[in-house]
Amino acid sequence: MEDKMISSAFTSIDLSNNKFDGEIPSSIGDLKALVALNLSSNRFTGTIPSSIGNMKELESLDLSNNKLFGRIPQQLTNLSFLAYLNLSRNQLNGSIPQGGHLDTFPSSSFEENPGLCGSQLLSKKCEVEETPISDQTKDVESEDGFTWKPH
Repeated sequence: MEDKMISSAFTSIDLSNNKFDGEIPSSIGDLKALVALNLSSNRFTGTIPSSIGNMKELESLDLSNNKLFGRIPQQLTNLSFLAYLNLSRNQLNGSIPQGGHLDTFPSSSFEENPGLCGSQLLSKKCEVEETPISDQTKDVESEDGFTWKPH
């Protein structure tokens, strides 16, 4: 009961510029009434908790200038009220999830993440893995009737 009161009492949390370190706990997603979350300019490590996608009222999310790594969780596309996003200056990688409002944010929201790619980053499109033509032609039926070969 007390947890529900606490989680609904806060609508904005700004813990920026505090030299906090460690991982952002997945329980952060329990703050479902939160409208703004700013954890920028700290020393947070680890991945972005996918539970942030449960914060359906979130309008502003700033996790910039930390040491976060890994992929941006697909669950962030569920944040339909998100109007401001800043994930810049971390060590995020992989492709930026498509869908929801993530497609509408400028490249500055994602810059200085060397391993990150996506349509939002004009200079860093994701490579599409294509099967070379020579490999495609190898799938012909062999003498024993199988189209595949063990490796």
